[in-house]
Amino acid sequence: MGKTGYNAIEKMKKIIIYISAAAFLITPFVSAESEYGGYAGAHMKLSVEARPTAMGGAYIGISDDAAGQLYNPAGVVGAAERTFSSAYRAMTLDRSMGYISFLMPTRKESALRISWQFVGSGSVDIRNRNGRNMGISMSSNEHIFAITFAKQFLPFLGLGTKLNYYLKGGGTVNFDEGVLNSLNSTSIGINLGALLYVDSLFEYGTMEGRLINDIKIGLVVENLAARYNWSSNDNVGLVAAPEDVFPIIAGAGLSFRTFQRNLLVAFDLEKVEKRDVQVKFGGEYKYDNRFALRTGFDDGIFTAGLGYKFDLGENNFLEFDYAFSSSRVDEGDDHLFGFHYRF
Repeated sequence: MGKTGYNAIEKMKKIIIYISAAAFLITPFVSAESEYGGYAGAHMKLSVEARPTAMGGAYIGISDDAAGQLYNPAGVVGAAERTFSSAYRAMTLDRSMGYISFLMPTRKESALRISWQFVGSGSVDIRNRNGRNMGISMSSNEHIFAITFAKQFLPFLGLGTKLNYYLKGGGTVNFDEGVLNSLNSTSIGINLGALLYVDSLFEYGTMEGRLINDIKIGLVVENLAARYNWSSNDNVGLVAAPEDVFPIIAGAGLSFRTFQRNLLVAFDLEKVEKRDVQVKFGGEYKYDNRFALRTGFDDGIFTAGLGYKFDLGENNFLEFDYAFSSSRVDEGDDHLFGFHYRF
């Protein structure tokens, strides 16, 4: 390696050390009071996958499976098998959330993933100030159809992008007259991600035998160009903002393995536009490469879960994941279930 290449590697090592130190130093001092609600696409920021949720949502620096595209699109390049996934989040207040996806490794250290994610609520009766039922109900639903592509351009660097097609619908219904008001909107948004494989910056075998291994740093930017432009059937009395812009979300994550790679630890910092920085922390301990115990804190909210992998033979695996997320604003605890078939 020439002198120029050697200097570049040394400079990259210093940058990684600075970033890692900053992540550990900043984490204890960041406020954990902010919440997601109140902006376009807010419901979609609730995790629908059990494994990331159980780890407190700290997944930007991991994202090494089918769930990765929900956090860092660059991470899905690490998937070694074709994977069909489905997940469901059981929620209170007549709300539901779920998704299905298919991940396929492609040529030259790259991967392609397609997915559908949804969130919705049942009908809610509208009442006046005296509590009288007005004979009108309202509902809401939101969908994301997405294509994710990731490629590892260098041994230490993977990049990915996720193209989202958003569809939101809902409105009010009069029990006697049918549809009263209908609101529908669509949008396209882009998520970008990068994943730095720190171990690959060092000479092969250098990190083996160290206390920590498989160090990764992830960076993401979400919701680029995403906005809802509302339309309606122009019923009198309907009030709606003509445009609802998705906030830009930026995040950084750090992950590593220790205890002979049996323990995975992750930290995330996430900044939603015009909101406080959120801190996420989580861990996963694997036994016999089959059974996994997970726990974490999602901006102060306790999470936990487990997973088990069934060997079906001939490189076929069925994975089951479960996660528990405690209540954020006293609306009730959530339970998440995930299934992954690898082949």
